[in-house]
Amino acid sequence: MIASSNAGAEKEIEDPVEQMLKKTGCIELHYQVECIAEHQDWRKCQNEVKNCKMVIVVRSDLFMGKGKTAAQCAHAALECCRQTFNNKKKRLMFESWLRCGQPKIVVKIPNEEELLILADKAERAGLITAIIKDAGITQLKPGTVTVVGIGPGSNETIDSLTSKLRLL
Repeated sequence: MIASSNAGAEKEIEDPVEQMLKKTGCIELHYQVECIAEHQDWRKCQNEVKNCKMVIVVRSDLFMGKGKTAAQCAHAALECCRQTFNNKKKRLMFESWLRCGQPKIVVKIPNEEELLILADKAERAGLITAIIKDAGITQLKPGTVTVVGIGPGSNETIDSLTSKLRLL
């Protein structure tokens, strides 16, 4: 709500964004984001809402075609999202990530050993992680670890683990 003064009489004017959220049925979800729930004003929380991303890390030592790589990355993104369904805190981060355009960055890592070490560090940092193993039907042997999805999570936490990796 926005307070407005008109000739000494104060009245409340409903925020147009709040009106839209009520019409769509999303107002309760909107206020579940911690910052918005605390401040009761979405304008004060723009940095928090935009401060999240997902990183997908692809092994560069495997010879996968472009389509295969894209499919493995999609598996990782979907699995990371699926993992948020039964965890309220992670679900809130997921919903925030959805609202800010689902930023994703795809980077490369030299080998399976480094990928698994990174996945372990991400998990210990409290981030969602999804290690993807190929089914082995087309280009790779069954069970080959291809990618790891990390997030959605805070930019700061994810960057502390992945900022030195190069873009794919």
